[in-house]
Amino acid sequence: MIITFGSINVDFMFQLNEMPRAGQTLLANDFHTGAGGKGGNQALAAARDGAEVLMYGAVGTDALAQIGLSNLEQVANITRIERLTEPTGCASVYTDSHGNNMIAVASGANLHASSDVIEDTDLQSANIVLMQMENKPEEVEKLIRRTHASKALAILNLAPAYRLPEDVLSLCDLIVVNEDEAEALATWVNCPPDAESLSKCLNTGILRTLGGEGAEAFMDGQFIQMKAVAVDVKDTTGAGDCFVGVLASALDKGMTLGQAMERASVAAAIACTKTGSQQTIPMAKETDQFIASHRV
Repeated sequence: MIITFGSINVDFMFQLNEMPRAGQTLLANDFHTGAGGKGGNQALAAARDGAEVLMYGAVGTDALAQIGLSNLEQVANITRIERLTEPTGCASVYTDSHGNNMIAVASGANLHASSDVIEDTDLQSANIVLMQMENKPEEVEKLIRRTHASKALAILNLAPAYRLPEDVLSLCDLIVVNEDEAEALATWVNCPPDAESLSKCLNTGILRTLGGEGAEAFMDGQFIQMKAVAVDVKDTTGAGDCFVGVLASALDKGMTLGQAMERASVAAAIACTKTGSQQTIPMAKETDQFIASHRV
């Protein structure tokens, strides 16, 4: 089982030919709303890949809450999610004709979600605890410490990049970062931004995604590198979250880190061929079919 403690948002998505400049107003080609948030996205990705997922987080009592939970409730256990007086988190997502995106987030209830509500019995039953940085950092830190004291694997997606104490980061079993987040982390711990250097500095596993160049990881003395899966990219929104969620699912199933990275790369590539956020995350069958059809 995977416990995900993370953010739950509603995304307001605008499709544009190009990104607006400061002070500029542009007419969107398309607009729609959908569920989002790094926690929700990653939990959904893991659940659609076949994992048993127990989601912890918070939403408001407003009309947006149901939108934020609409996909998760179909595949994951959402009974532990708090309902608070603060508004449900939301984000505005702008995507241009090249598939690039810009995102602004209003955290709302996410910053009031407590990791203390995670039950000890759930924590003891979990194989993996998956966390991101769109909740209050203090709550993430507490959960990392609790997870380290349990038998569960602590996976932290350090996104967005927010500085946690080095001793807390070292309690994680695996930290997942993109190139920008790796640069920030490297500055904090005073070492190069590659996966092996960061891993040795923090004495923990590091996985660095490299966009179109693939991904690299260093864990337990092993270096893993892989190329990106070649697809026709339409929209990269949520692809990173898809990668992390499927990675956790694959590890939960007993795959090696290298095998998990391969499966996660395929799922993320599939997500990039579609437009949107959670609606682009593939089911396990779709990922399996892609792998089968491209196997030599």
